[in-house]
Amino acid sequence: MKPKAAYLLALVFGIVFSLYAATAAPGTLFGDPAEYQFVPAVLGIAHPPGYAFYTLLARLWQALVPVGTIAFRTNLLAAVFGAWTVAVVYLIVVEVQSAICERLDPAPGLLPALIAALSLAVAPDFWQHAIHANAHVVSVALAVTHLWLLIRWWRTGRDWWLFAFAGTLGLAATHHPITLMGVPAYGLFIMAIRPRILRHPQTLLRLVACLLAGLLPLLYYPLRSPTAPFGSTDMHTWEGFWRHVTARGLRGNLFHFGLADQPDRALVLWSLLRLQFPLLTIALIAVGATWLVRRAPEPALLLCAFLVAHLLFTLNTVQDVMAYLLIPFAALAILAGMGTLFLLQIAARAGRKRRRAPGNRFLSVACCLLLILPLYQAALNLSRGISLRDFTAAEEYVAAVYDRFAGRGEGAVLLSAWEQLTPLWVHIYTQGKDLDQADVKLTYVSTGNPWVDSVWQHIEEGPIYLPDYRPAVRDAGFRLVPEGHFYRVVAPPATDVSPDYPLDVWADDRVHVLGYDLPTDTVRAGEPVELVLYHSAPQPIDGVWMPYAQLGPVEARWTTDSRLLTHHWQPGEVVVERYQIPVPFTLSPGEYPLLLGYADLSGGRAALDLSTGGTLVKLTTITVLPALRAPSQRVLERALANLDNQIALTKARVRVGRQGREANWEEALVVRPGQVVHLTMVWRALAAPRDSLTIFVHLIDGASRPVLGHDYTPLGGACPTYLWFPKWLPGQTFVDPYRLDLPADLPAGEYWLEVGAYGMTSLRRLPVVDLAGNLAGDRVILGPVRVE
Repeated sequence: MKPKAAYLLALVFGIVFSLYAATAAPGTLFGDPAEYQFVPAVLGIAHPPGYAFYTLLARLWQALVPVGTIAFRTNLLAAVFGAWTVAVVYLIVVEVQSAICERLDPAPGLLPALIAALSLAVAPDFWQHAIHANAHVVSVALAVTHLWLLIRWWRTGRDWWLFAFAGTLGLAATHHPITLMGVPAYGLFIMAIRPRILRHPQTLLRLVACLLAGLLPLLYYPLRSPTAPFGSTDMHTWEGFWRHVTARGLRGNLFHFGLADQPDRALVLWSLLRLQFPLLTIALIAVGATWLVRRAPEPALLLCAFLVAHLLFTLNTVQDVMAYLLIPFAALAILAGMGTLFLLQIAARAGRKRRRAPGNRFLSVACCLLLILPLYQAALNLSRGISLRDFTAAEEYVAAVYDRFAGRGEGAVLLSAWEQLTPLWVHIYTQGKDLDQADVKLTYVSTGNPWVDSVWQHIEEGPIYLPDYRPAVRDAGFRLVPEGHFYRVVAPPATDVSPDYPLDVWADDRVHVLGYDLPTDTVRAGEPVELVLYHSAPQPIDGVWMPYAQLGPVEARWTTDSRLLTHHWQPGEVVVERYQIPVPFTLSPGEYPLLLGYADLSGGRAALDLSTGGTLVKLTTITVLPALRAPSQRVLERALANLDNQIALTKARVRVGRQGREANWEEALVVRPGQVVHLTMVWRALAAPRDSLTIFVHLIDGASRPVLGHDYTPLGGACPTYLWFPKWLPGQTFVDPYRLDLPADLPAGEYWLEVGAYGMTSLRRLPVVDLAGNLAGDRVILGPVRVE
């Protein structure tokens, strides 16, 4: 490599690493990222497939780089792997360019490599994975290293590059099986370059030896597993070893979609591709792939076969799709570099045809225009809040656990899912902050030991707490009493509860409002006001009565979804429930009164008389601050629906055969039993989502009863709104296709198509917020459907 190329490579690595380090999470996170922080620190066994290579390398990093806490230090390791991946993409383009390119003027000579590297560096999916501890950024680093070593071998003809490839392939096998999806492409490439390699046993033996050397980290499992402080302890047996490294329990997530689903999966890929690269960069990818096939068929074979293998696998998977797509995105960035090289050649030739032979003016303009693309994407990402520098939700949760339970001797039981336990384990294992079981017992809840069973198992041990709202526990007859960050599980009737702000207000002399909790009286526009209400009824109530609130000009009429309704209250018990009032993005900064009222939904009485006189009682004053990031008024006006100020449904189109309708349609869509209904929705993130959302698509009858439905994570599981932290960035749009197969025995009649979203764990639907900021139900009716 020439000195100039080496200097630019070092500069790219340094700038990209600095960018990732500056936007990295400052501490631990929920779920898997926390596991990737503490498992190496204690030399434990991570969840399947185990990640032996990552565990050992991260442990070495943690020992040699004494920067900040173990959690932050491990986040920086992700930044290193991210910068390494970007640098290797640069190297690959330089190698291919050196092999096939005609002489270019010096100025743009390294621009293709720079465009490829920076395009990947600022792709939102890649950026998000480079700023917190995770194993997937290591997977893509290994995969692009494989490509570079093979390209280098093709370029130089020196076999030791091929042997190095075999060694790193072995290391990749000890890390994650996704890194092996490219093996068919590797084999095709090697055979294309050296068809007779199978006739050279000495070369094959060396390759096998290097591969076996790379597999040595697998010995970590049987050697460490029996005494590991965390993780599987039976990996010294063949059954335990094979079950773990092949992730046998997770295979149900693979090859989930059939042939009929492939058009929708292609649409999902296009939607995700548009989020990573500007349209011009995507055009460069297409041009680069076509040009590379003509100019360098061997690297083209490698890259294209590599892409096809990874995309076919990843797009038909329903878990970790965005993580697995990192690898094909890196390959696409390489092709963008090839497209840039082609355009520069065209520009140089056009310049030489003019009287000024060098054509520097044309090349300079081309360089400036192309460099704008990654710079624009970087600025856009930062403006949308891609940085995790201020994301401290997991650290705040850990602090809340210690503040609530440590040193109190309460003997409480905190039932927790994986997501909430892992940040606690980071503090326990890496900072020595043990939690005494006399204070609180941490209990893992899983599919094998579900929530209700766990409650019954520990109900005699002490007070039971949950980290979030769990409808299954409520449906089992328990009361979930909000207490700060937690919910206390109480067998009815609940009586030993008291509000922070007592009241003595009666609604129609039947419901007694005892008071409320208000965690904060200051909120930004676009965020919710959280209100916890305490109420009781001395006598049974047959109908459904619901509270409602007003914040200045905004009225919040909550739906009955996921509530303990009044006809289920026991006489005299105190019912405590948490409510949220979405503050409109358009609400002017200032102070607004928070008022409370009651309605009889069953009796059709919109406002009940209160004992204080009138139908509303003032609770307090709320200070509203300006929104940090707010969508434009035009976005809100053009949206079909605003769901809880988090996401907006901007478009929806349904198709059956040759019929098509745009939401909200009035003329019924005519269908027949057995037909397939194709629905494509477009979502826009209005703010950073606060929860992992499930999208529901239901065909309902005249009584609003679902007769057919599809409830799933957006984009067929490919792109969750929130996974450990907010994944959707404000302003991003997502094309979300669905396929509904109408049953052959579906009765004829009038139906409607409804859509909406709800929290994955709470199952609570997001309210629809109208343009005035008022709540308008919890579903969107797209239009009528007539079954004939």
